[in-house]
Amino acid sequence: MAKKSAREHILEEKTVKSPRVKVASDERIKSLRTMSFLSILIIVLICFVFNILLDVTLDKALTFDATSVKINTVGTYTKNILKNMDKKVEIYGLFDKNDMSLEWRDYLIPILDDYESKADGKITLSYIDPDSNPFIIRELDPDGLYGAAKKKYVIKCEDRLVCVDPYNCLNYDQGIASTSGVYVLTGNDVEFYFTGYIQYITSDDPLQAFYLTGHGETMEHTNLDTILVSLGIKTETLNLSGVGSSIPNQCDLIAILQPKQDISEAERDILKLYLQNGGKILLVNDFNENQNVEYTNLNLLCHQMGISLEAGLIHENDSSCLIQSDNPYISWGHLNTDYATEGYAWSAYYTSYNRYLSVFADKPDTISVYPLLTTSESATVEFKNMNISDAISQGTYPIVLKGVDTSEKSGALLVYATSSLTSDEYYGMKTLNDPNAEFVRQSIGTICQRSVNNVQIPVKTIPNYALGRPLSSNEVTMWSIVVMTIIPVGCLICGFYIYKKRRHL
Repeated sequence: MAKKSAREHILEEKTVKSPRVKVASDERIKSLRTMSFLSILIIVLICFVFNILLDVTLDKALTFDATSVKINTVGTYTKNILKNMDKKVEIYGLFDKNDMSLEWRDYLIPILDDYESKADGKITLSYIDPDSNPFIIRELDPDGLYGAAKKKYVIKCEDRLVCVDPYNCLNYDQGIASTSGVYVLTGNDVEFYFTGYIQYITSDDPLQAFYLTGHGETMEHTNLDTILVSLGIKTETLNLSGVGSSIPNQCDLIAILQPKQDISEAERDILKLYLQNGGKILLVNDFNENQNVEYTNLNLLCHQMGISLEAGLIHENDSSCLIQSDNPYISWGHLNTDYATEGYAWSAYYTSYNRYLSVFADKPDTISVYPLLTTSESATVEFKNMNISDAISQGTYPIVLKGVDTSEKSGALLVYATSSLTSDEYYGMKTLNDPNAEFVRQSIGTICQRSVNNVQIPVKTIPNYALGRPLSSNEVTMWSIVVMTIIPVGCLICGFYIYKKRRHL
């Protein structure tokens, strides 16, 4: 029998199983795991409680307005109003503060918080949802005189009350809205409205303006409302056509905007007496929309203050004054520095389809007439009625005339020969820092004896985060390749490389 080799002996040997050894677990690992879990839980709980405490106590103090236009912060003029305020004001938001469906919510709530914080306790801000408290509207406006309703703000001081519709505080691009029906938000006038109303309800001598109705007047005057309220002038409507009609005792200004028909003799007599007793009237009447209307009674009223409305259209012949080179009826009106020297920040203002105004030859001796805006020296007049003297041709013509009673009565009539100074159509693509708004604010403030030299409330424009220059098609393709291909592939290559280096560790 052949002798087995050592290799064969090894192969014939049976495999011997080693006994299974039970390794005791390390209790320290369990303790560390439990401690880590509890530590994370405690830290999260501490952060949660700390966040709640900060929100309740220091939320407003630790809130900062990082927008470039300070859209959530009141300006210097408003700060001075709040600082010098000697009465307490209550502001109520009649809606659920946490209702995220309100599109204006983020434009009003933050800045009104700033009003409250800057007023040193003189303003209290509350939010009460009428659905939760159905009696709040009746408590604030028991007789329904002020229009308090859900989704509105109410500003209250003692027995004086005003309501603010948040939608009136928003500015939309009217050009886009008229062509596409899409409303694009461009800014807000929250500070204009609220500062003006606060000034109105806390004033010892508040002002009240009325829009005359009943003659086809323009009823869309949201932007003029905003200009007036920035002066602390509250607006309402007034109809004098009824039997026994009269002008309220508390009337500081009557605005007549683009009437499509003449006033009656009875209305003329009421308004005449109002001017004789020191009243103030703003009349807006261009030639474009009213060229076929005979204003017999309205003109007699204007004659009382030394101004005459003529059936003529201004034709601007100076090309440097034209806004559209092919349209001589849309031009820059120039400030007459002889009569309008204080407070006007601009020297030229947008005007269109200006009616020819003249100084009435037989004006009373106590009446002085001042041209505030004029044409260039080369303007002419196109007359509807050629019986008017043809000798009136090239020259300087007034666009805005102010007639003032220099006696103790101090009545005043302000006539705008263009609707561009007041119309919502003009301001649709502008802001209320526009030169025209500044002119209206200054001229009305002057006749109402309202100081406006320090009124500087900027419109809160919506910050634009769009790229300064649109990308070309080649640039779009290049960046698409970078984002969709090069960056993912680069990340994948880095991942494989790191995996290869660390897989044996």
